[in-house]
Amino acid sequence: MANHFSPAKLSRVEKATISRKLHQKLIERAQLGPAEPALDVFIPQLDAIAARLDTHVSGKNAAHAAVAAHADKVEALDEDVDTWGRHIESFLDVEGRRRHSPFASAARVLSAAAFPEGLSFLDDRIPDENARMRATLTMLRAPEHAPTLAGIKLPPEWIDSLESALDASDQAYADRVAARGTQGEHVHKGRSVEAEWVHVVSRLKKYVESRDIRGDVERDVENRALLAPLTDAITHAKAVAATRATRRSKKAAAPAAEMPTG
Repeated sequence: MANHFSPAKLSRVEKATISRKLHQKLIERAQLGPAEPALDVFIPQLDAIAARLDTHVSGKNAAHAAVAAHADKVEALDEDVDTWGRHIESFLDVEGRRRHSPFASAARVLSAAAFPEGLSFLDDRIPDENARMRATLTMLRAPEHAPTLAGIKLPPEWIDSLESALDASDQAYADRVAARGTQGEHVHKGRSVEAEWVHVVSRLKKYVESRDIRGDVERDVENRALLAPLTDAITHAKAVAATRATRRSKKAAAPAAEMPTG
């Protein structure tokens, strides 16, 4: 079976590297002359494609790093929201259990209004959890509950801290969503550039091959040199693919060889 390998299978980084090398080969030939417009037209095309591929490679990597960083931040800030929610819910619960406090009944009412489902919603998706916690915050800040909060001496800075934690958590989640969008954009646009790269390189290869002159050794050497960045990369990729296929075959054959014969 022929070991066919399509240039399209090369990685985006490899395509960018090949573009720059092909570009350099064509510049060197153009500098030596003679002018060959049909060949020289590929110089700006390869330069532009290499730049665009580099942009999407670096952009995707940066966006991926940003997504990871925002993910860590989202988790840390969600923990802050959970912690302040638990502090407040526990405080209300404790005050509502007092037997001789004139505010015990009001504390139970406020607890039921602010946390009607207890803290089970802390396991929800962060946007859902934060929306539910904001409803709790609204209840805690309602004027009719101010005397209760003052009577049970719930530290007002706890409510402020909960609000700050919610604001920070919502922003961090939005930043992560934006970073994912940027990453996806680079993936999508990068694929478009890769398809264009395949088209340009294929055209270049066909044109260079059309320059062959039977018996002209110098032209043959020049043509091979012009396409070397591409052909060398494909040869290397084929060798790697063949090695991997051999390893997979040996790995698959090993269990069968170890099976006892009847």
